[in-house]
Amino acid sequence: MVHIVHYPVYLHYFRELIMALASVLKPQFISANQYNPCLLQEEYVGELSDLRQQASWLSHLVDTMPAGVIVLDGKGMIAKANQIAIDMLGEPLEGEKWFSVIQRSFRPHQDDGHEVSLKDGRLIKLDITALAPEPGQLILMTDLTETRRLQKRVAHMQRLSALGKMVASLAHQVRTPLSAAMLYAANLGSKRLPEASRGSFHTKLMSRLKDLETQVNDMLLFAKSGDQQVVEQVSMQQLLSEVKAGADAMVALNDSELNVSLPEPDIEIMGNKTALASAIQNLIHNSIQVIGSGAQVHLSALRDMQDPDYVRISVSDNGPGIDLAQSEKIFEPFYTTKSQGTGLGLAVVSSVASAHQGRVEANNNPQGGAIFSMLLPISVTSKLGESQ
Repeated sequence: MVHIVHYPVYLHYFRELIMALASVLKPQFISANQYNPCLLQEEYVGELSDLRQQASWLSHLVDTMPAGVIVLDGKGMIAKANQIAIDMLGEPLEGEKWFSVIQRSFRPHQDDGHEVSLKDGRLIKLDITALAPEPGQLILMTDLTETRRLQKRVAHMQRLSALGKMVASLAHQVRTPLSAAMLYAANLGSKRLPEASRGSFHTKLMSRLKDLETQVNDMLLFAKSGDQQVVEQVSMQQLLSEVKAGADAMVALNDSELNVSLPEPDIEIMGNKTALASAIQNLIHNSIQVIGSGAQVHLSALRDMQDPDYVRISVSDNGPGIDLAQSEKIFEPFYTTKSQGTGLGLAVVSSVASAHQGRVEANNNPQGGAIFSMLLPISVTSKLGESQ
């Protein structure tokens, strides 16, 4: 079954013209040898003349469209291809089986995400729609190679700009816990320190060092999240299970509760598992920080109802919810309303989602509390097989 996706307006007109031709041109009118104006009713003669003009306009439209266009018949054979499609996939095309062209010209990569790679390295977006009720499919191919390259460059420049702010913030963020840690360490070195106080200073020292570790990890993840090096097939069931295992100690320490709903059946995406796990743990940590003791956090992953090409990873809680006046700022680097916050936790989540060609959302739950979601694209490599 072919998944119907959104396509540009001109593609809609293209499809409508094809359907008009298919529904009006009956078999007895298709063959030029059978065409006899004297035997046809005048209304059909006029209609056929109009359709010839539409067919001519349609052919011109296909040839001049700024994207590759391929029309498949009911047997998966290429009935029509414009010049851009030929430039993308090479010749021959018309009369070839689409599956054979896939094997010849496409080379999907693990990190393709919502597009697919050609053998020459270009990144192509495929929009596929059925020509129902007539057999066949319409495929629109858009070259996004340069667009994605520019997007990565802009994202890199934005991260460099944020890193400039980070340097200024780093001294302030690190100085306080570092000074406290040095004080506790100095006291631990004193031979006059009572044994009871030694345990207390040790606990405080480890707490300050843990704060430093969290800040450094957040800064490193924020700096690197736009260019993930390790990309693999990630199971949502496995990812959420590992996140829960990693967060259990933090949840127990804060006398809170974390429930996880695993997707059935499992959902898989292409991504960096370490970065995704860190981003989700940041959302859980954010909820517990805001609520404190007694936080009830729920983690889930489901195929998005409005866009089934995306998986929605959500973290909801029983806290006070989100101040709508701050909702547009909470994902900005170094913006925080918490006295102990670095302002990078939610920025890391947004950066990781963007690096996976996804996005983040923050909403209030009608039943109370906040809901933070990451929407990440499910790999579309299988789209090629759907159109065979």
